[in-house]
Amino acid sequence: MTLRDQVLQLYTPIYDEFTLESFAEEKQINPLIYQSIDDKTMEYKVDGLGGLGLWESAEEGEGGNYDDPTLGYPKTFTQSKKRKRFRVSFEAVDQDEYALLSKVGLAKEMGRGARAKVEKDCANYLSNGFSTTGPDGQYIFDSDHPKNPEETGITYDNLLSGAFSHDNLEAAETEITNNYIGPDGIPIMPDEDPILLYPPALRGAVERVLADRAKERPGTANRDINRFSGRYNPIEWRWLAAAFGGSNTAWFIIYPSMEMLKIIWNAKPHYNSWLDNEDEFYVFSGRMLYAFGCTNWRFGFGSTGL
Repeated sequence: MTLRDQVLQLYTPIYDEFTLESFAEEKQINPLIYQSIDDKTMEYKVDGLGGLGLWESAEEGEGGNYDDPTLGYPKTFTQSKKRKRFRVSFEAVDQDEYALLSKVGLAKEMGRGARAKVEKDCANYLSNGFSTTGPDGQYIFDSDHPKNPEETGITYDNLLSGAFSHDNLEAAETEITNNYIGPDGIPIMPDEDPILLYPPALRGAVERVLADRAKERPGTANRDINRFSGRYNPIEWRWLAAAFGGSNTAWFIIYPSMEMLKIIWNAKPHYNSWLDNEDEFYVFSGRMLYAFGCTNWRFGFGSTGL
């Protein structure tokens, strides 16, 4: 004998499976850039801690040279809830208008919507970084980040200039060399193959600049070997595009090994279901709880492309 509440249990594992399958159906970019952390607390707090700076001279028998670690700027992540639901009436099940698998499509849409929401949030965080403040009170991509809370008169620059091009990429490398310095004043060694992140509109420009012979054009004498070949890990991210709230011109150089871009998961996408006996519906609900952002501007450099 099949009771009505047993029908609900038949729905649940099927939708759970398809929701999760759909969540992973398209390769996500955010895990390549953001460090993923599982945390069950209401808030996740980070405070940067730099080194002790350069060593100093000391005379024989002389004391001193004590120092304290360089503190950074605190960052608090507060998770927010995202969800999507749909309902199936008792009558629809009673009359077999919607067989068990007929709602698989809705479950897949829930999974696709969850994936897209996370991707869009993480991409928009970078796209908006030219007008959104980070932990140090400056725009995430800015020309005057203070060295640390105690030495604010010394500033560093992670705002690149100009449209993406061979010459502007060379200029970016010089800027990075001059400004990729820790809060203790010691230069940071960047990743050997940093991520070059860009929207689809820059696909052609990036491929031409990073090709083995980047300056080669049909019908010309240019056959220069390209020093950028193999230097970067180019990643195209559709969610950076203007169509999704981003920009068709902005480009970024990201150092994921710094682990300063974070997504904090209080609850990863999961699935619940229950009976609404008052209105006579089977209710199916997907939810997730997360926060995202940066703990330090040194995760990368960006240009508006303008």
